[in-house]
Amino acid sequence: MSETAHGVSCRVADFRFSTEAESFRVDVLEWLSTIEPELSAVNSDPSDLTGLDEKFERRLQADAGSRGWLSLPLEFQAVFNYEMARADAPLIDTAMTLAGAAVEKFATSEAHTLVGESMRAGLVEACSAYTESGAGSDLTALATTAVRGSRGWILNGTKTLVTGAHKSDWCVTIARTDDHASPREAMSMFLVDMTLPGITVHRHRTMNGWTLDDIDFANVELAPEALLGIEGNGWRQMSAALGAERSGMFWIGFARHVLDLLSQFVCTTTRDAIVLADDPLVINEIGRLEADWSAAELLSRRALWAQIRGVDDTLIPAMAKVVTTELLVAIAQSATEIAGQSGLVWAPLFGGEAPAGAAADGRFAWEFLERVHGTIGGGANEVHRDIIATILLGRVGAS
Repeated sequence: MSETAHGVSCRVADFRFSTEAESFRVDVLEWLSTIEPELSAVNSDPSDLTGLDEKFERRLQADAGSRGWLSLPLEFQAVFNYEMARADAPLIDTAMTLAGAAVEKFATSEAHTLVGESMRAGLVEACSAYTESGAGSDLTALATTAVRGSRGWILNGTKTLVTGAHKSDWCVTIARTDDHASPREAMSMFLVDMTLPGITVHRHRTMNGWTLDDIDFANVELAPEALLGIEGNGWRQMSAALGAERSGMFWIGFARHVLDLLSQFVCTTTRDAIVLADDPLVINEIGRLEADWSAAELLSRRALWAQIRGVDDTLIPAMAKVVTTELLVAIAQSATEIAGQSGLVWAPLFGGEAPAGAAADGRFAWEFLERVHGTIGGGANEVHRDIIATILLGRVGAS
């Protein structure tokens, strides 16, 4: 509660993090300072989304898990996610991030519980595989099937555009289990052991060098307890699991890091004997991006606030996803334009010495190629815009 200059009391939403969460941030930053020297070419793997090799990633994940940092309350989790992204740490790509929400929300057996415990401890890798070549934004068209067999389920089909399947121990996926039900009642969710016979992973290089995967399931025999949650409830479970990823704090952390690199670049780079930071057009653009970042960060905190309080609000997380991912695209676009030719010289993350003349060690060019990915993954932004419009128009129509 606050009071205006005229003595009128008013209630103002306060989305700031608690004192305890900010204290936790200090602990995270201290830990990051100890691992920063290892975020380098020594542990580089440009074929992985994180830019770092699996052995190093698993070691770091286990360390974070032993501290209880992979199973935090939402507020603390948001702080952790933001700082990991801002530091380019590979813990943006953990089993808990990619599949943990589904396992934690819908565990129905002791086997699920044990996998969840391993995820929280940072001892396993996992992926989520929903998309198919013929079922991207419209997953009601999915062709992967799971039919009942004598010892459980038989899984057949191909999933595409999967992050981290090549290094995963477990996979959360959905398959059609009832040909006669309505599309949204016909799917079920499964937790699949990636070592089972009949599973093949194919890696495909993206334009930025790291790989996305296809997973082929060929007559894979699943135990009855592989069913995750309720049979026929896969669509709703998938939507709930994806919703857990949309507060935007990862994206905000990435954006903060690149904005800081851009500010550093313009303060230390001259063009025609003039420091770029003294160019009014450059400063105007950076000021605009900073204002956009502040607005996006507040929107992400608003989405987090709703999640913490258990508010069932699809609108704000959808808005946060669109705004934060498109902010990253805008920052990358502006950075390459401001840097000019040097902003087009590309280098992989943690790849060692960048090519001569590469702005920000090649990071701006990397960002330019990379950030379109966020506008597609986790539900394309066009789909989210449809959701936002449907909700808002529905509210207007009801008023």
